[in-house]
Order: sequence, then C-alpha cells, then structure tokens
Amino acid sequence: MRIFYLFYFFYAVNAQIALPTFQAVHKPHNTSSSNSNLEDIFGSATEFTYMANISWTNKETGLNGWGDMENTSGHFLSYINLTTSTETTIVTTQQATNGNGITAVSSSYSNGYNPAQAINYSTSNSGAWLYSNTNTAVVTCTMSGGWGENRGIQINAWQKYMWGLSHLVKISSNGITRYFAPKDISKTGRDPSSGTYGHVFYSLNDTFTSFTDSRLTSLGTNDAVLPDSYFEYAP
Repeated sequence: MRIFYLFYFFYAVNAQIALPTFQAVHKPHNTSSSNSNLEDIFGSATEFTYMANISWTNKETGLNGWGDMENTSGHFLSYINLTTSTETTIVTTQQATNGNGITAVSSSYSNGYNPAQAINYSTSNSGAWLYSNTNTAVVTCTMSGGWGENRGIQINAWQKYMWGLSHLVKISSNGITRYFAPKDISKTGRDPSSGTYGHVFYSLNDTFTSFTDSRLTSLGTNDAVLPDSYFEYAP
C-alpha cells in the first residue's frame, strides 16, 4: 500500500509539471498588426514599384461595387503621392503629405504620355498610360525623403472622370509586397460637376497575395466597402 501511495504522489507531481508546457503549446496566436503607417510595413526606403491590373479597372460610368468593374482597355495613372489622409471614399482634392512624398515617377511602359507628370496634381490629363500593358508595366516611384509618417497612397486616374483607375494595385519595396485598395469604391465614375477624382489606397493585410484573391473576385455588384479586417490597419 505504501508503494501505491508513493507511485500516486510522483504521478500527480509529474502531471502538474507537465501541464504548463501543454498550455503553452496551445496558446492562441495573436494575428493583430502593430503597423500604423507605410514605413512600419516596408521599412526605410526611398523607392517603391507599383503595378496595376486590368481586371480592376473601370470606365466613366458610375461604379457600385467590386463586382461591377467594366475592365477598360488599360490603367491611366494621372497622379500618385503618399498621404496622411484617412479618407475612405472618393477624394476630389489633393490630400496632405508628410515630408517630401513622391518626387519622381517613371514607367517601363507608357503609350504616348509622360509618366514624370504623375507627381503633378494639376496635370490630370497626363501621366502614365499603361494601356494594353497594364498587367505587366512597372511604375517606379522615388521618395527622396522616404515614407515619412504617411499611411496611404492617393491615386488619380484620367481627369475628373476616373477613367481607367485600377482599384487594386501592387506595391513592392525592400522585397516586401502588399496589395492596396480603397476602403469604399461606391459611386466612382463620371461627374463633370466635381474636380479631379481619386482615392486613397491603403495596404491590405499580408494574407492578400494576388490580383485574383477570391475574397475580392467573389464580391457582388453592390459590394463597395471592404471590411476593416482586410486591411493592415483600419483606414
């Protein structure tokens, strides 16, 4: 009987010691991000590349949701710059930038237009016209002062008609790639009474790895607002 109690004592002690190890293995993983701006995502940099996709472009008519894209003949980039803005819908004014922002733009392809003009907000009918090479053209943006405290990227298309805007773009820097999108794309399209059209694009989280992600391709014609959980940080 004494041997039995001794055995039971060591068994109980061993179980108590082993229990914390078991609990540690099953500790829930925290997937929330501590990033709050572009430099947090990409690290210090003075350059990034930008790519678009024709599947996410739209014509002049109003756009009601992600499933309502008309797929134009290409992407037109009339203006691009870093911004501290928290706008979630269409913007018709130049958004604030911390630091120097983007100081030069070049493109591996542009059909009859000057990509360098894409840093000038007032030249809404000039910039990079990627045309039939939209899916392969690489736009390079130089930031002489780095990312600053900016958290988004303002992107405008052709004039005030929003013609040829790619609503999903790929940004790469320092070997890190993220996909960027506006929070709310509803009512994008022609409105001659307004000024130059654009959106502030924010980084989607790192689970988005392609232009064909099913979470986006499955959206309906009236699904215009993306959930905050899709983004690296809420716009």
